[in-house]
Amino acid sequence: MESIPFDEIDASLISDQDFYFLLLASASFVEITTDLYTRNLIEYFHGDDPLQAWLENQWLPEEIQHGKALRRYVMTVWPSFDWETAYRHFYDDYEQYCKTELLGPTRGLEMAARCIVETGTSSLYTMLYRASPEPVLRDLARRIRTDEAYHYQYFHQAFLHYRAVESLPRRSVFKTLIRRVREIDSEDAYFAFKHAYLARYGTFDESAYRSFNREIRQLARRHYPYRMAVHMGIKPLDLPKTVNKATESILRVTAKHLLS
Repeated sequence: MESIPFDEIDASLISDQDFYFLLLASASFVEITTDLYTRNLIEYFHGDDPLQAWLENQWLPEEIQHGKALRRYVMTVWPSFDWETAYRHFYDDYEQYCKTELLGPTRGLEMAARCIVETGTSSLYTMLYRASPEPVLRDLARRIRTDEAYHYQYFHQAFLHYRAVESLPRRSVFKTLIRRVREIDSEDAYFAFKHAYLARYGTFDESAYRSFNREIRQLARRHYPYRMAVHMGIKPLDLPKTVNKATESILRVTAKHLLS
């Protein structure tokens, strides 16, 4: 936190852009709530001391630090925003959906799902780094992206371990990856946006969320790291080299087409 020049933020470059306010406030809510689902993961991986220690001593502090940094950025640029109240309402809604029984059916498949989550966050912050109109935000997004990419590598290594232990077939891994991709726009993102929007505008309806998602897609068309995201996303399938290359090409084209 001390190395981020918050006092150099040029609010004039971004303060009038509500899209960035909603994106950053929502992200700060989700990141700073990592302790809620980290407890679930630690409980789920009972007996795996190295993984539990990493989750508690490295992953959790780094994710919470992301949330705190984003919160400070939001409060610097939009000082009138009542972050604490909005976050409290978000937490109350989200807590009921964050339960251990919602994790993967096996440890290996849960690690495959975590790879998709980290692919999503790495891609989001890469996109934000490329698109940011404000230099300090660009620097912050770059730092978070680096952490998220490292987290992906750790979860992928854990996945490889449990894939061998559980003799996971590729078909099961594929189904898990698809299911988790479909859940990317799930309760945490929705509730985070809802309460950031409510706190800023006083009312909320679904059309606001749909409009926000359209803006996300527009930004993604220009700045989304398709190559990186596809490579990371299908890595747990461990496809033969030639098949993997062709699959990555097809998925990149498909993703761009869907966004257009």
